[in-house]
Amino acid sequence: MTEVYEYPREWYQFTNVRFQLRAMSQTSPRPWAGGNSAYGPHAQLWMPKLTSIQQDIDVWPQMDAFFSRLGGQAGLIRIGDASRLIPQYNRERQATTSVWSDGTMFTDGTGFVDGLIPPTCHVLAAASRGATSIVLGGLPASLVPALRRGDLFEIRPNGIPADFPHLYQVMVNGPTNADGETGVEIRPPLRADIAAGDQVVLDHPTSVFHLIDDSQAEMEINAPITANFGFSLIEAIERI
Repeated sequence: MTEVYEYPREWYQFTNVRFQLRAMSQTSPRPWAGGNSAYGPHAQLWMPKLTSIQQDIDVWPQMDAFFSRLGGQAGLIRIGDASRLIPQYNRERQATTSVWSDGTMFTDGTGFVDGLIPPTCHVLAAASRGATSIVLGGLPASLVPALRRGDLFEIRPNGIPADFPHLYQVMVNGPTNADGETGVEIRPPLRADIAAGDQVVLDHPTSVFHLIDDSQAEMEINAPITANFGFSLIEAIERI
């Protein structure tokens, strides 16, 4: 089995992040009305473009070695969207912190955050490949909404990261009921069948990608101290 190399979290330092679903459709021209008619097949896939911050001599050789080990587009890389690492609900809550009842904080001057959505939840009901909605459990009760339009999550069968793309975007807000359950519409459609109890990762969700070609992540070195680089990816959908 091909090894999937995870992009280290400490390297999630980017000046520019493009991480949206790209639609691809087979089309034919409309000669009289203009434009094209989409008649299939139709697919949606993640195609990120990432530009790293300038790296110094203590870090960029390690990054260069990572991509050398990857072996160009033949390798597999696991990475997430650096601009959407946690649900919007948690990001808003972390913007304000609570203090103790006497008005004090921790000794380092920080407060604490309570009432957050947990880092993981679970699939509540099995669903088949191609489904565009799923039901989740294990969330805080009666949140309106809990998961929000644009949030990302990753499905891990039996709690194990899949070696194929399993990253999804929430299409509409998903409020939870009194039992902490919610149904959400997703895109892309499910890449594979899922079972009740499968883990759903809400904090730092990732997918599996190839480099889009063998010239990606080329280091532009301002010898010998600093380097600049970026890279483009495409989901490894052939593994589904």
